[in-house]
Amino acid sequence: MALLSYGNTVNQKPSILDAIILQGVYKTPFLEWMSRGSVAAPKHTWILDRYRDAAANAQLEITDIDENTTDSKYTRDNVVQIIKNDYGMSDFEMQNAKYGQQEWPYRTAKVGKEHAKDLEYAMLGLHQSSVFDPYQAGNPTTPAKMAGIFHYIEADHRQDYADGNGDPTDFTYDRLSEILEPIWEKGGLEDESFMLVCGTSIKKAINRFAGDQYFRKVKEDKKFDPTLYELETDFGSVRVKLHRLFNSDKLKDKVLVGQLNEARMMFHTPTKFSEPPTSKTAKFGRYYTAMTLEVKTPDYFACGTGLK
Repeated sequence: MALLSYGNTVNQKPSILDAIILQGVYKTPFLEWMSRGSVAAPKHTWILDRYRDAAANAQLEITDIDENTTDSKYTRDNVVQIIKNDYGMSDFEMQNAKYGQQEWPYRTAKVGKEHAKDLEYAMLGLHQSSVFDPYQAGNPTTPAKMAGIFHYIEADHRQDYADGNGDPTDFTYDRLSEILEPIWEKGGLEDESFMLVCGTSIKKAINRFAGDQYFRKVKEDKKFDPTLYELETDFGSVRVKLHRLFNSDKLKDKVLVGQLNEARMMFHTPTKFSEPPTSKTAKFGRYYTAMTLEVKTPDYFACGTGLK
């Protein structure tokens, strides 16, 4: 009788690739698009001022001084939110034979990527019931939640296109123009850093109405980047960027437009890694960030909702 290799189950050992293959999304574009700063208090306030609109200004040849004492400055604020990721591993587990790289440095690197994803999630306001919600101050039993970028978009820069039943309607070139116009009127479309961020559903609508008005872009290494387009509009060129979080339930019917470098990640405690001491027979790691979001020029942002 012939001996068959698959018949000997006692001496068989599983064939497993000795490198761990990570799956899923790890990129966090908003952390690259936004600028950075620091804060020194758990509540951060910034002061804004706006150039007045042009007005009729005909004067007599000889006039007295008419003192203008109007102060046009106003403030916006946000709270610092603590974002923390802990993980651990028993001494016994660390001594076990592993496939591929050692487990502790592998898990440290993996959790670091996941921590960055949580920062981006918070800056978009996805940790709130609605992305437009204000911040929630913390107390000894409730963590503080910062307001996301959509909260700081001025009311007249928000366009809602849902129909009478609350269902989304088609994104068209005219609707894009309506979203862009308030920013253009206030000078926010004069910088090449202007972006439109959306999910795949709205990007398909852009493909339909744009035709040959959008152009493929190449990255610096000459490789084609299929997620980046430049769209010619009545108000100038707009870069269109896909983002996976805009496929989520809270953002899939929305577009965000603006100069993303006019929003800043403000760190009370920059991201740090530590290994907290413990009496357990285990090792623990912690990523910790205390941060808030500052939208220093809200005039340069707008959004559309109720779109598909």
